[in-house]
Amino acid sequence: MTAAIRYLDARSALGSSLDECVDNLLAGHKPWRWQDFPALQEPLRLPYFALADSVADATRIYSHLHEMTAKAITAQGLDAAQRVRTGLFIGSSSYDVGVSEANYHQALEQQALDAGAPDPLPMGIVGYGKMAERLRAEFKLSPHCYSYSTACTSSANALLYAQRLIAAGLIDQALVIGIEFFNQTTLLGFHSLGLISPSQRLAPFAADRDGLVLGEACALVMLGRPDAAAPVQLELCGGAIATDNHSLTAAIADGSSLASVMTAALAETGVAAGDIKGIKAHGTASLMNDEAEAAALKQLFAGDLPAVFALKQFCGHTLGACGALELALAAGCLLRNRLPSNPGYQFDPALGVALNIQAGAAADGHYLFNCFAFGGNNNALVLRKTSRAEALQ
Repeated sequence: MTAAIRYLDARSALGSSLDECVDNLLAGHKPWRWQDFPALQEPLRLPYFALADSVADATRIYSHLHEMTAKAITAQGLDAAQRVRTGLFIGSSSYDVGVSEANYHQALEQQALDAGAPDPLPMGIVGYGKMAERLRAEFKLSPHCYSYSTACTSSANALLYAQRLIAAGLIDQALVIGIEFFNQTTLLGFHSLGLISPSQRLAPFAADRDGLVLGEACALVMLGRPDAAAPVQLELCGGAIATDNHSLTAAIADGSSLASVMTAALAETGVAAGDIKGIKAHGTASLMNDEAEAAALKQLFAGDLPAVFALKQFCGHTLGACGALELALAAGCLLRNRLPSNPGYQFDPALGVALNIQAGAAADGHYLFNCFAFGGNNNALVLRKTSRAEALQ
């Protein structure tokens, strides 16, 4: 059984609400800015898609989680009985590591002032898996409360498991939240791997792509029963998860492992490749991962690709949040009957995947959503868009 998308919210570099994010996405904005590291032995400046709120306090992660959850529950009018049938699924690659970092730096400063202060504990656990349980208890949600940390597929996996629990009748609704907030460990770690774009541009599937740009986000997708009265209905039909052990940081270049998870997603939902109207590519703009995804798409669609679009060049790679964020952004466009695009994209014949360059009308039918992660954890989801006749007029 499919799960309908009943409510969406998103906060990213593109804006502080879903509508603002979608407006700026369709306008082609790419609002990255510099993130400075002046305290390093060699001061460093890296590009970054920071959240639009511009608040420096690391603990803002908790207020964003609370505000978005409260807003969703209020918007859907969930009473106590309905909340207890609402599952909570949170996906992130770092959770509140930024809070741990802030606490550590504060303890270092305290030790410098007071020689008798205890030794600082680097990366002490703050919330991590406890965050979901605390939120569940605060809003009196279902005991079905789960945390996912599978790198870049974290919230994509959360979405799939939420859909499956609704289909099994264990819950009636699901709040799926993807979160990724700034922390030095992550950004400096990606820099040390040489994955950050030196040209400060994230150009998926382009011949001159030279790496990714990270970002932060908080996105919420509420799944539930279909609403027959909705002018445009979006449903998560299902999907698949697969893991390969080729590499810790890259997929097999021939695309075989990525093609297998997309094939499994289509088989699980009973959708033929020829019925797919559009594809949301993972599109990190890193050399090997784009190569592998392009090869996989050509294998699966036998060279007859539907419209392909990538979203990270507008909001950054938000790691564990990207599944929920990019689904929310794409869904926000589809609800407006608009297909996201990548204006200015230059076709690379070596990859053979042409991104959609015009934001035209979004046809009814099925859409494929890809998310791939470090560690070989790969996810593909299938979404269906259905419009009532009057919505198309």
